[in-house]
Amino acid sequence: MLVTAPFSLSQRLGFSVIFLVLTMGLLSNLKLKQASATDKTQVFLNSGWSTSSTARGDQGGSRDGSEWTSVDPRDHFVRVHNGQLVLAGHPFRFAGLNAPELLDGNVSGPFEIGHTFQTLSMRGSFARAVTRTYTLQINSRNIGRGHIKSWHREWKDWEWDEGRLKEIDRVLAEARKYGVKLIIPIINQDTGEDSNWVGSYADLIRMVSTRNVHRRFLITNGAFRDLQRKGLSTYEESTKVDWWTDHEMIESQLIIDKLLNRVNHINGIRIGDDATILAFETGNEMNCNGMRPAPASWTLKIAKHFKSRAPQILVMDGSFARTESITGSYPIEVLQSKSVLSRYYTYGSEGAIRLTRPRCCFRYSDVDILSYHYYGSGDSYRVKKDCEYVFGKHGKAFVAGEMGFFAEPSMYDSFLKDLHKYGGSGALVWSLRPASAGGGYKTHGEGNGNFAMHIPGWATCSHPEFDPRERQIISILRHHSYTMNHQKTPAQHPVPPAPSKVWLDPSSPDQTHLLWTSAPWAHSYELILRDLSTGHEYGRRQVWDCTKEGESRLELSRELGAAPRRQLGVCLRGISLDGTPGPESEMLRLDSSIGNDLAI
Repeated sequence: MLVTAPFSLSQRLGFSVIFLVLTMGLLSNLKLKQASATDKTQVFLNSGWSTSSTARGDQGGSRDGSEWTSVDPRDHFVRVHNGQLVLAGHPFRFAGLNAPELLDGNVSGPFEIGHTFQTLSMRGSFARAVTRTYTLQINSRNIGRGHIKSWHREWKDWEWDEGRLKEIDRVLAEARKYGVKLIIPIINQDTGEDSNWVGSYADLIRMVSTRNVHRRFLITNGAFRDLQRKGLSTYEESTKVDWWTDHEMIESQLIIDKLLNRVNHINGIRIGDDATILAFETGNEMNCNGMRPAPASWTLKIAKHFKSRAPQILVMDGSFARTESITGSYPIEVLQSKSVLSRYYTYGSEGAIRLTRPRCCFRYSDVDILSYHYYGSGDSYRVKKDCEYVFGKHGKAFVAGEMGFFAEPSMYDSFLKDLHKYGGSGALVWSLRPASAGGGYKTHGEGNGNFAMHIPGWATCSHPEFDPRERQIISILRHHSYTMNHQKTPAQHPVPPAPSKVWLDPSSPDQTHLLWTSAPWAHSYELILRDLSTGHEYGRRQVWDCTKEGESRLELSRELGAAPRRQLGVCLRGISLDGTPGPESEMLRLDSSIGNDLAI
């Protein structure tokens, strides 16, 4: 018989603490399993799961968001916990807008990129700064210079445009600078040549299929059939190749390798290690003949490849089935993809090599987030069913990747209420356009009276390419971005910074037309006229720039005709939606020769 010494007091206390912790954990798990789809989100908020030092029981933190504001989103990857997005122990739900021109270097330069991210991230703007880009561009009928140029026979790899890749570097570096998280879809769906605006997987098929490197044969009805491809130069020929199952199309995974292994030339961060990226999306609206989602086998294969190269970045299914069937919109194999243990990888010329002594481990699913796109008033009522099925029944994170074209602003409000109530993690309106480096704002028409949004939005803008509903829609998005994270919406809107540039239009014959770059969140401006030598102010007036780029010139004849011009200067300052003025721009000196035909 073995005789043991009695336990000391400290040992008995230790056992008690361990027993208490285990009991609390079991009760918490039981409570979560019994929760309905409606209240599962709230159970998560109160579960006490936290990586923050405060370890509060309420995941929502304080109502004013004071705990969240102490978190630097640049330092943390977004994770999935019990079907919800989290960052540094805080809920990470979002309501915002797509920014489809971010990766298009033909229309988005340094100013437009910076303006977009500053607008989304300013204090008092949105509770969580998130946006979604459009896909990589591929050389095709409508794209003369894309990110992907061609397939290189000798390299057996894709040929890229380095200049375009540097533009991606800038987007990622600016997003990180402002703490904005990005969702990046990789390849666009094929909807035919008439709507092939950025290049689709049909263009990749054509590029790969012109290699003629070797012959392949397939036994069909007992006979060998030659499958050698000889220059598929037309769209019709490319449709004969099944993108989803053709083994040659495995070359598309090299696109993922190139992108994720690239080191940003601005900040030195490997793209696959950049916490700026919330998720890579397998594609944009990938579908089979429109009515069915991308095959589960293809989606899971691509997702696994992403995870092998960037294990800390989430993967979002980019499928979009144009069907009213909820169950038919999401492959069951994707919904049931289980989490596996991930370890850190290092990367060399031969690809991913697992470290023998990884620094840490964490769990992930091959596909972390599922999504759907909602257009038109009829779609606005569907989100409840999608959330109940994806999150409520299968416990997967759900995001409305695109939404819009609803008839009334109130429909956006109802949509976001349902998304939050039934466990959705985020929604992004289609779409946002920033201010232009040439003055004014970029615009885009979608047809049927639908136009791109601008921030802060104008309800009475006279330009026909500004949606009169945008002011209400932006306000609704901003409000829900806070309430869905259990934070109070700030009473005050962001105060605009100083306009970064003010200049005279050189194309104006007498150079009496003023141009300026819009300040983020400026609803209007004060134009101020001063004597540069004495500081004496000659006058002010309120002006607006809610107009299309290239049409924002402001006539200065009123000012020039009312003040001596020996030492005359002009500046502007933005005014917020609440009427709060921001700082002034630099003073622009008006030469005495300007407007010579005006009376002094």
